[in-house]
Amino acid sequence: MNKSQTLKLARVLLDEAVTCALRNDIDDAKHLSKLSVMHEFKHEYDQVIAGDAEVFTMLLKNQYSKNFKEKFISRVLLDCLADDEQFIKTFKEKFIHLHLDFEGF
Repeated sequence: MNKSQTLKLARVLLDEAVTCALRNDIDDAKHLSKLSVMHEFKHEYDQVIAGDAEVFTMLLKNQYSKNFKEKFISRVLLDCLADDEQFIKTFKEKFIHLHLDFEGF
């Protein structure tokens, strides 16, 4: 799939997620939102899996952004990372320390 097709798919998934949310089908809405973000931001997700601390720190900062889109995308990506076994095994210690440094502990 090329870049434009990927963006179209991500938008269609997000539109369907909104439709599900409007009819109170919250589980499907969450799932479709995750799929949409994962299609559109796969490159950033793969960078964090590969150990890019700069992108991970950006996600941590953006989860508190006043911009709703940045906040939403960051939180969905962090949620997906928390579920990724490869991420947990390989980088758990490294990213816990980054998070603690970010939070100021």
